[in-house]
This record gives sequence, C-alpha cells and structure tokens, in this order.
Amino acid sequence: MISPVRWAGDHLVLLDQTLLPREEVERVYLRWEDVAEAIRSLVVRGAPAIGVAAAFGVALAARRSAATTFDGLVADLETAIKGLAATRPTAVNLFWALERMRRTALGHRDLPLEALRARLLAEAQATLDEDVAANHAMGEYGVALVPAGARILTHCNAGALATAGYGTAL
Repeated sequence: MISPVRWAGDHLVLLDQTLLPREEVERVYLRWEDVAEAIRSLVVRGAPAIGVAAAFGVALAARRSAATTFDGLVADLETAIKGLAATRPTAVNLFWALERMRRTALGHRDLPLEALRARLLAEAQATLDEDVAANHAMGEYGVALVPAGARILTHCNAGALATAGYGTAL
C-alpha cells in the first residue's frame, strides 16, 4: 500500500508528490512549520492526506513546545493551528482535523503535559487509521453497487496518494 503520510517514531514522513512520477522521495518533518510548508507547496496533496498531515503537525507542535503549563501548551498549539489553517483555505479536511486536535487538547486539561502530548500524537494517528478504514469501507460497499464492466470517472484526486494510503476511488 502506498503511504503518502506516516508517523515514524518521532517524526512525520511525507511522500514528496511534487517529484512523482520521476522520483519516489520521502521527506522527514520534525516541526509544524515545515509541515505547513509541505502542505502549501503541494508535497502532500488531496484533502484527506492534508488533514492527516495537519493533525500530525499539531502533534509535532505539542512535542516541540517548551511550555510548562496547560495554558502555555494550548497557546503554542493555537499558533500551530492558525499557521496550518492558513496553508490551504479550501481543504475541508484540513479544518476538521485541526478542530479535532484542538478539541482533544482542550478536553484533556487534567492530564499531565507529557500525557497530553502523547494523547495528541495518538489522536493524529487515529485520523490516519480512520481514514484508511473509511477508504477500505467505501471500496467494499461500493463494489456491490458498480456493475461489472462499468466505467467510473472520479472527480478530483481520489487515489491512494490523496488519502492516508488506500484511496476513495472505487
């Protein structure tokens, strides 16, 4: 399976789609600012993939934050969320992923900061896992609806590169 977006230990890995199909290069991201630039410069494309990348961008902001209080961490997260939101104003998944990460942070005020950072990373990973599961489900349900020999024209980028890895095209 193609993995245009994945977490690897302590960093985000994105398949650089600006180089396809000539080269297959994965880039490593350690800072939310660099994830924002990757979204802006089309390294990552497709609304679902952008949303997942942005969620990991927020998790990276949490990991790199030097904040020692909940309010300080939330302020750092809000800076990252605003910066990531400015990258692609028409990408719907970007905004719901950022809002999901915001709600996760605000809903866990009682956690120690390190546990909250871990919770945000888990939430970002959940956005990826849920996207892949939804893509599989669409394919499974959709195959029963499409007659043998049918031709389907998809609108926009519906393949594996546009999502967390499987694609929404039937």
